[in-house]
Amino acid sequence: MLKACFLFGGKSFEHEVSVSSMRSVFLAYISKKFDITIGGLDLENRLQFFSHEEFLEQFQEYSRFEKADRPANYEDLKKFDVVFPLMHGDYVEDGSLQGLFSLFGIPFVGPSVLSSSVCMDKEVAKRLLIQAGLKVADWISVGPFEMLEIEEVTEKIGYPCFVKPASSGSSCGVSKVHSAIELEKAVLEARRFSKKVLIEKAITGMELECAVLGLEDLLASRVGQIIPQKEFYDYESKYVLREAAVIEAPANIPDSLEKEIRQVALKVFRVLDCEMMGRVDFFYDGELYVSEVNTIPGFTPISLYPKLLELTGIGYNELIDQLLEMAIRSHHHRERQAPLAPNSLCLP
Repeated sequence: MLKACFLFGGKSFEHEVSVSSMRSVFLAYISKKFDITIGGLDLENRLQFFSHEEFLEQFQEYSRFEKADRPANYEDLKKFDVVFPLMHGDYVEDGSLQGLFSLFGIPFVGPSVLSSSVCMDKEVAKRLLIQAGLKVADWISVGPFEMLEIEEVTEKIGYPCFVKPASSGSSCGVSKVHSAIELEKAVLEARRFSKKVLIEKAITGMELECAVLGLEDLLASRVGQIIPQKEFYDYESKYVLREAAVIEAPANIPDSLEKEIRQVALKVFRVLDCEMMGRVDFFYDGELYVSEVNTIPGFTPISLYPKLLELTGIGYNELIDQLLEMAIRSHHHRERQAPLAPNSLCLP
């Protein structure tokens, strides 16, 4: 039986979401192919391994792993055949942890360092998507050492608009702004989560999501819809007040629109060089806009990624098994393509 390590936690604003994802997978996933070990990263990214009983006893939904009392060495991860980081946000989705796995030669679920970092930076992703002929909402970025130009925002973007961290997820630090008076405060809030901030035109329309799965052959799932009962689908709506949003899966949309979304999701996946898994988010107001790509989508009880794939014929256990197997296959492919070490160069 192959050995798999599932990781949760980490030094991220989405730490508690990761704990919830880990707990959901642990309770739902039954495998005859993999022997599962649980690893946690505390709030300072120290690694510790837990028995199954310890994990269930210590961590409820949205708990925190404050401090490792039995720190392990990251090199201990090399004893596993594959690692699945059920972790979100900084130090993971930005490619940091993927770089560590690559350095140690550890197969891991999810895209490469490059694709992870590109998808994490919403502005970089937007520029690549535009170059590929896809629509995104208009935006202005405010860099870490740049001043907010309120007049430029008023003239080019208008109100309402969204102010969001360029590199964050789970709607952390996102504000909907209705006037210039609210703008500066919203930018300061977003900068708590990311040095670079995006000010994005609000698209009034449907929020739609599509799950993608695969390596060589990609599968786009049925489409789901988020219907916020508040002004927008913020962190509280996602994880605290679940009644603050209605989730329709599948979405009540025309077949032609669903077909278009599934096709565009596959194109987005390829443009941003993603692999294995990802959730592509859209806005639709008569035209289809790509919002963003989540390279490690949530696996919490309310997360759409596994739900949408289940609607498409991929059950929960099969999904996790496929992802672990893809990770091993992708790693072996990368190893075969790896450049020669310097002392092995074929000199003329």
